[in-house]
Formats: sequence, C-alpha cells, structure tokens
Amino acid sequence: MANSNLPATRWRDIAVVFTAGVAAAIMLAKGSAAAPAVQQQLNLQLAQIGWLMSISNLATLLFGAISGQLGSRFGLTTMIKTGLLIMTLAALASLLSESFATLLTGRAVEGVGIVLVTVAAPALIAGLAHSSDRSMAMGIWALWMPVGSVCIMLLSPTLISWWGWRGLWLFAALASMAAWLLIQTARPGRAGENPAAQSPGDFDLSALKAVAPWLLMAIFACFSFQFFSVFTFMPIYFSNQLGLGPEQAAKVVAIIPIFIIPGNLLGGWLAKRGVEPWQLILVPALILLVLTQGLFNLDDAGISATLLLGGYGFVLGIIPTAIFIQAPKLAKTASAAAPIIGLGMSGQGLGILLGPPLTGWLAADGTHWQACADLLSVVLILLASIALLLARATREPNPL
Repeated sequence: MANSNLPATRWRDIAVVFTAGVAAAIMLAKGSAAAPAVQQQLNLQLAQIGWLMSISNLATLLFGAISGQLGSRFGLTTMIKTGLLIMTLAALASLLSESFATLLTGRAVEGVGIVLVTVAAPALIAGLAHSSDRSMAMGIWALWMPVGSVCIMLLSPTLISWWGWRGLWLFAALASMAAWLLIQTARPGRAGENPAAQSPGDFDLSALKAVAPWLLMAIFACFSFQFFSVFTFMPIYFSNQLGLGPEQAAKVVAIIPIFIIPGNLLGGWLAKRGVEPWQLILVPALILLVLTQGLFNLDDAGISATLLLGGYGFVLGIIPTAIFIQAPKLAKTASAAAPIIGLGMSGQGLGILLGPPLTGWLAADGTHWQACADLLSVVLILLASIALLLARATREPNPL
C-alpha cells in the first residue's frame, strides 16, 4: 500500500487537503441549493435544472480515470491547486451569465476543476496517512461532500436574498480561492516527506485489469445517481408539492447532508472494527429502498419529513466511506491508487450526469414524483446486487 512506511500520519496536512474537497463540494452542490431560484429567474424546466446539476460531472466521467495519470506526471498537490484555480475562475465568469446556455457552459468548466481536486485529494490523503490510520483518513475524506453541502445549503437563503443565485456562485468562488491560498501555505507535498504527493511517478494500470475496480466504479455510479437526484429535486419537491418557500425548503433539505456526516463516521468506525466495505454498501442500499419511497410520498413537511430526511442522510452516509476505504485496498502498489480512485470518480460522474436529468424528465412538471421514486428504487436494487458481486470479487463472503 502507498507509503506504509511513513513514521506518522500527517493529520494537519490531511486537514488542508480536506478543505480543498469541501470547496469542490460547495462548487458542485450550489446547483441544488440554487435550483428554485434559478428555475424562477431563468424560467427553466425541471430537466434543465437537472442538467445544471449534472453537467459539471461531464469532466469527471470523461477524465476521471486518466486524471490519475496527471497526478502521476505533475504531482497530486499541483493537480489540486490547478483544480481550485479553474473552479474559482469558472464560477466568477458565470456571474455574467444571463441564459441557460452560458450558465451550463460555466458549470461544465467548473467540472474540470472539480474532477482534478476530487481525484487527487483522496489519493494524496491515502499517501499522507500511515497504513494503520488509512481507513480512518479515508473515512474523513468521505465527509467532503456532506460538509460542503451543509455549508452551501444553510447559507443559501442569505446568499440568495442578497444577490439571487449569483450570490451562491460568488461564495463558491471565494471558497475555492481560500482553499487555494491555504494549500499554498501548507504545502502538504513537501519533498522528502511524501514523494508521491509532489513528484512525478509511475502510473500503474495493472490493478484495472481486475474486475473489482470496475465494480467499485459501478457502485459509485449508482450511489451518485441516487443521492444527487434526491438532493437536486428535494428543494423543488418541498417547495412545489408541500408548499414551502424556496429558502425554507433549502434549510429543510440541509438535514440530508447534516446526517450524512455521522453516517460517514459510523461507516469508518464499523470498517475499523472489521466490517467489510461490501457489507457497508449492501445493507444501507436495502434500507434506502424504504426511505426513498417514503421521501416521495410525504403529506407535509412536519416531523415525519424530518425523520425521513435525517434517516436517509444517515444511512446513505455509510456508503461513500465504504467506497473510499475499499479503493486503496485494491491498489497493490503506491502508483495504482490514483487510477483506481480516478476510475471510481468516473463512476460518480456517470451517476450524476445521468441521474438528475433523467429524474427531472420523469418528474415532468412536478406531478410525477412516484415515477422518480420507482426509478431510484431500481438503482438501489442494482447497487445492492453489485455489492454482492464486489464481495465475491474481493473474496470476502462473510455476512454482516
């Protein structure tokens, strides 16, 4: 495994890299937080809202796997810095957008920066952690998306009231710039401490000949399809179907990423106690079947909605931790970790690219939510099935 001979886990540097991931999550999740405001101001259909959320992952789908080669050639730290800079400039340029087409183009460019950060950061964190702490470190990395999502969802009412959807874009740009400045000063890849973080190295694709990394890619696709479809349209569902205002709907839906955080931590704790990653994917997927149907059949935004949103986020949060713990385990050499993680990120890109637009298309004018719930249930059944195949591929057949 990568850098198992490090004298100690470099937690401070891991925290710095984690902030880059949070900035990427803010950049990605702002599409969901801004959905009601963008829909109103630009008069968009739900399918178009889905594309605004998903198009930023086109780059992740196309370049996720090969971006690992960029990290090998130019260094993971350089890759993160470049990604943060691209995100900042793209978000700032989008402030001038007056149409769906120009805003969509800006989101696509943001996606290039997002994929650079989200592929390089976990590979770098794996190298900064001692082998005994790697599962915990990867579990912490899995928090990047919920932490960033909570930040932007809770701040969105204030930002939108200040400058509409553009307030979210400006905040995301400032967050990316702040992370860029922080990683400049911390220099987590100093030569002599973690050569893989800063120096060029070999690019080992041998692990991709096995079936397990491809199953992990499919798992990430199903997970992101499910999560980002729910996360994109829940604010609109609560606004249109249950009568909440856009600002109140954003606050309510923030319950999901808030509860994903303890779910992530529970996944890391269970993994440390010996529960296998495939088990941490299979069981939550089956529970989510019930919770997803409940979310799309609410009568009001009362206590039952709060419990369902919280339960959905908590159970869902276990899955990404399992994915990020499993990925380094499949790497036989240090240089194989980035390609495996990159392949997984391509799966994430595929899921986000397909999920929100297809879910929005099924929702039509916002009256066919049951069709959305049924589609997401099929995806969860597929996720559970692939988890069983992963158990066989990794030769870990023991039940949970």
